[in-house]
Amino acid sequence: MENEEQEHYKALEEFAADTQNIRFVESRDNWRELMDFLREHDLETTAQNLRFAFLSLSEDGVLDLLPLGHLALPQQPEALEPKPADQPALMVPVRARTFAYRNGAAINIEGAKRL
Repeated sequence: MENEEQEHYKALEEFAADTQNIRFVESRDNWRELMDFLREHDLETTAQNLRFAFLSLSEDGVLDLLPLGHLALPQQPEALEPKPADQPALMVPVRARTFAYRNGAAINIEGAKRL
């Protein structure tokens, strides 16, 4: 009995994690509809059968689905526009200098020629 329950919940997790079912909204009503579909058609609770139920119920318009192109992210307040005082100061590039060291002491390389 315990093994059957573990397989049941494993199938639910597999279904919910599958990217093919990304539009599925995990709500009590949607899960109830899926489970009712499986009982009515005498199907076992497997990820494949849940996918079949999802597709069938989606075509019939029974399930609440995320609209295409949207993710199930919590609503966040709109970002405030930064004020001019909040903007960082402009960075001015500094002329690069080349340094050379020999035995830990800096040496003068001005006027050195490239080989």
